[in-house]
Amino acid sequence: MIQFNATLTNLFQQPNIELFFLVQINTYKTTDYFRDLTVGGNTYLADGKLIATDPPQMSTTVDREIYKIALADPQFLFGPELDNTLVGKKAIIRMGFVNPTTKQPYVEIENTLLVYEGIIEAPAFEVVTENIGESKLLISCSSPLGNLDAIKVLTTTKDALKYIDASDTSFDQVYEGSGAQIIKWGKV
Repeated sequence: MIQFNATLTNLFQQPNIELFFLVQINTYKTTDYFRDLTVGGNTYLADGKLIATDPPQMSTTVDREIYKIALADPQFLFGPELDNTLVGKKAIIRMGFVNPTTKQPYVEIENTLLVYEGIIEAPAFEVVTENIGESKLLISCSSPLGNLDAIKVLTTTKDALKYIDASDTSFDQVYEGSGAQIIKWGKV
């Protein structure tokens, strides 16, 4: 059960609530609020790129949450990041609120709601060539558990894992020698 602090509890009792989204994709932070915001020590840019955040949908054989984020990208600035540098990175979506009395946004992290936190699964471009045309970067995110029936190859070399996460040291000793093990089964 979600527990709301007193500020949000009072806010949710209002007949009209003004809200905005704060989206972090890897190191890029953006908001659909009309000006830049600093929330919880992070600055979110009001660069007009955030088009939509689609709520989770159930899919595949195992119920899992997929969150989709749409960003305007007419100059294909995210193009170089569409390879493995964006896949597997963290995506965080928060919902922020505007104080109905002061008309200023709440910038305290405790006065926002964490809507989604997971990893980027599949970025793709959608290009519409009608009239002037448009270019959108569509990012599909999955839950931290991901698709439980999916089979993905993970190359278990030291360098392959460093490409995914530079701080991961779990495969640093993969190629170091190990001794033979004799395992006895049954009663001793």
